[in-house]
Amino acid sequence: MARTHARTDGSTARAADHTLGRLQLVLDAVLVLGSMPLAGQLHTWLRPLIASLHAATHFQHHALLVYAVLPLWLALIALFRVHLAVPERFGQAELLSRLIKLHFTGLAALALVQFLTQSLINRSLVGLFLLCTFSAMYLQRSAFIAWSRYQRARGDTQQRILLVGEPSERMLEFVRAAAARPDSPNFVGYLAAQLEPPPPPSAAHGLTHIGTLAELPRLLQDHPIDHVFFFPPTHQPELLRYELLACEEVGIAASFTVDLTQIAEATPHLTDQFDHAFITFQLAPKPPEALALKHALDTLGAALLLLATFPLWIAIALAIWLSMSRPVLFSQERAGLHGRPFRMLKFRTMRRGAEDAQRELASANEMSGPVFKLRGDPRVTPVGRFLRRTSLDELPQLLNVLTGSMSLVGPRPLPLPEQAAIRGWQRRRLTMKPGLTCLWQVAGRNDIDFTQWMLLDLQYIEQWSLWLDLVLLFKTIPVILFGRGAS
Repeated sequence: MARTHARTDGSTARAADHTLGRLQLVLDAVLVLGSMPLAGQLHTWLRPLIASLHAATHFQHHALLVYAVLPLWLALIALFRVHLAVPERFGQAELLSRLIKLHFTGLAALALVQFLTQSLINRSLVGLFLLCTFSAMYLQRSAFIAWSRYQRARGDTQQRILLVGEPSERMLEFVRAAAARPDSPNFVGYLAAQLEPPPPPSAAHGLTHIGTLAELPRLLQDHPIDHVFFFPPTHQPELLRYELLACEEVGIAASFTVDLTQIAEATPHLTDQFDHAFITFQLAPKPPEALALKHALDTLGAALLLLATFPLWIAIALAIWLSMSRPVLFSQERAGLHGRPFRMLKFRTMRRGAEDAQRELASANEMSGPVFKLRGDPRVTPVGRFLRRTSLDELPQLLNVLTGSMSLVGPRPLPLPEQAAIRGWQRRRLTMKPGLTCLWQVAGRNDIDFTQWMLLDLQYIEQWSLWLDLVLLFKTIPVILFGRGAS
């Protein structure tokens, strides 16, 4: 399969880009903190020259606003992907566009923070701060991009690649994919498997034929080469022990393309499973470290929300007990990660025997597909109707998050019989832990049909990131406050 090594090499390049991006965020934190006193100093210098400038307030009067700036700016930098300007080598127009968007959004956010905190701060001081951060970020990135291009022009940072094999479509597809990247490598040429007349330059798409496989050890000794890629018919390591040892001797990486059949959209990648190597096919693979961080944030967030809402728990439990008697909590087996059953908790909103009565209401089901949804469900009590409209009945699921069976964000868990009736591609929604909220909640909940619901779940799974989780959590707040799509 032609794209396997291109993807593997691309993953390494993306990891390097993300590392450089994280370092850029650290540098941006320094630039933002440095822009604060610089703006104050500029204000002091300019005030005698510009009569309209008012005296700046003391630092303690706007300390809260100052402390809010750093995390706010870093979040906006990540949102507009400004931290990737150097690894992606933005052009001047793209760099200016993203910095302008960043600072206009930042100005609006600063105004909101100032309004909410009632902080006293000089508007000209804010303007000078924005000017300083804009100038510092633009100059720093422009200088780094220019230096990166200069190094690349000299060949100091450009990877030098030697290809081994025949210039087949597989090799040429790899070359085209590598050449399309901003950090495209320099292809030294290719070594043929045997001594044969080289193909015409048009057939090799500009690749230079520099010899045969037997000349590999000499080339590695005499020429600057960073990486050797083996293509058919020279792509079986067990048959090229001598050549592989030649690469190992001089410390140069050797990569062998793998014969795989691309039968679906799943991405193949090399994995280590219990000390054994496997080629794994997986749709939208998730970085383990990011999932571990998601779990940690789930636990912390659920614990904080549980403490913050504990008085509500007492009030709701008392209201349910007085209006419906016991039990206060309702538990039901739901389908969790990859279909694992778990008991999901909710505050009880229905009269006794509600689950048995559902069969009598089956003909009134308003939701397409195997799930049951009914507006104005006669089984719901008045207190339960209020709890459902405000989503307060979902609060006990924070306990499910603490125990690890649920997440704060993820596809909603369905009852086992309903989930068992969902077949085929729709079952892919189980590949992430179920959550309290997801795209379905913020898109309208019961106002959208079953198929669109399933597509939204898959969209979340395929596009998942920690940033997306944070966005969905914030978007859920107005949904709860206004009861959108609740029934």
